[in-house]
Amino acid sequence: MKKSVLLPTDENLILTIKEDALDRNAELNSFCHLLSHSNSMNSIALDGRWGSGKTFFVKQCALLINAKNSLSNIDENTAKDILEITEQSNSFEGLTDNKLLAVYFDAWENDSNEDPVLSLIYRIVQQLNLKTDGFDLNHLAHILGTMGDAITGRPITTVFECLNEKNILDEIRKHEDLETIIKKFFEKVLFEKAEQLIIFVDELDRCRPSYAVQLLERIEHYFINGRITFVFSVNLEQLQHTIKNFYGNDFDACRYLDRFFDLRLSLPPINTTKYYNSINLSNNVEIDRVLMRIQQTFNMSLREFCKFYDSVKVSGMTSCFTETEDFMFKYIVTLCLALKITNIDLHEDFIHGKNGQPLLDLYDNDFGKHICELLLTSDEMLENPRVDDVVHVYLKTEVKQKEKLSELYDVIFKRNYINGERINLGEFTFNKSSKYFVNKLDSLLNEYTNYEE
Repeated sequence: MKKSVLLPTDENLILTIKEDALDRNAELNSFCHLLSHSNSMNSIALDGRWGSGKTFFVKQCALLINAKNSLSNIDENTAKDILEITEQSNSFEGLTDNKLLAVYFDAWENDSNEDPVLSLIYRIVQQLNLKTDGFDLNHLAHILGTMGDAITGRPITTVFECLNEKNILDEIRKHEDLETIIKKFFEKVLFEKAEQLIIFVDELDRCRPSYAVQLLERIEHYFINGRITFVFSVNLEQLQHTIKNFYGNDFDACRYLDRFFDLRLSLPPINTTKYYNSINLSNNVEIDRVLMRIQQTFNMSLREFCKFYDSVKVSGMTSCFTETEDFMFKYIVTLCLALKITNIDLHEDFIHGKNGQPLLDLYDNDFGKHICELLLTSDEMLENPRVDDVVHVYLKTEVKQKEKLSELYDVIFKRNYINGERINLGEFTFNKSSKYFVNKLDSLLNEYTNYEE
């Protein structure tokens, strides 16, 4: 089964720009324009919750920036594809050739390394392909060696091994201060290649607290340069927790972070309707309505919704069910799967008959009215009937949606059936196998087969 969660490969990054599946191309264009005029801003925080697509967004920005710079080391075919897309799309009007260079740095991937500055410098060397671009490797080794010695107080050999250079630390004893050394390094990197270097730092909020603090403080101390802009794609709320884990719960993490960020931006929300259309959902209108309602109710991130959607497909979207089973799959199983992703404790209480509140939260409203109507007997009607039902009020008993939903929860999850007992709610019949059916599909492991004692 093809996963709905796309990995941020160049192929997927280009495809989502081409199709504008998340409806973010206009924002990508605006952000690239902002970065091209960011001389007065050395550090920008791009805030977004986990799973909201930050990595996709910043990697797409990096591709757009490097594709527009003929001196960058982006793959030629990749650059060609991106340039064709931008020329054909109205979203990228005004995005002209630039003298920017972009580098992507995954802080989380590197937080096991000895020092964040050396990791960052090495990634810049890697991505700009300095080893094969006429760059003086002896000079680079000289600079990096002095950095390692000055920052850590002891020789660092790993970087040189990666660069296939001999360890010349013992020969290097520069008297310049470290800020001057790093400044010279970037002057060397930027000479003829670009006027501005954009460094995207991703996943900082997932790093060890000590590493995250080190990276922030050393960037501020050593990388102040009008020709370098750092973009931190982070969940600021989580990053504040990370900072407090290092400095203590009473530490003012919000003001601390203000020291590092000249500008805070929020990642724009995706166009959920456009995204749903791009993945074609289930081709079942009613299930689609439920899935979208669940996404809104639980405020699922893009990543959470993709995982939820995949679990629904695995659970039984294409299976053949009885009428009652189909009802439970659409309205109960999907809810169970959503709870499993968003709140596992609540999920356990829900499926074990301890807490039916999630069912009320999802369906005790106008959206759930038609669902409750399906559960009514011939002599029942919901409160606040439709105008065309008013004439029949005197013949029927009014019931609340909440009561019907609670009754539904009880007959599936709480009732102890005996001797083949069955309970009818409107068009549907429930029995001992009803809970078994829900739990079986919720497990995602085994195909459901009818069960009843």
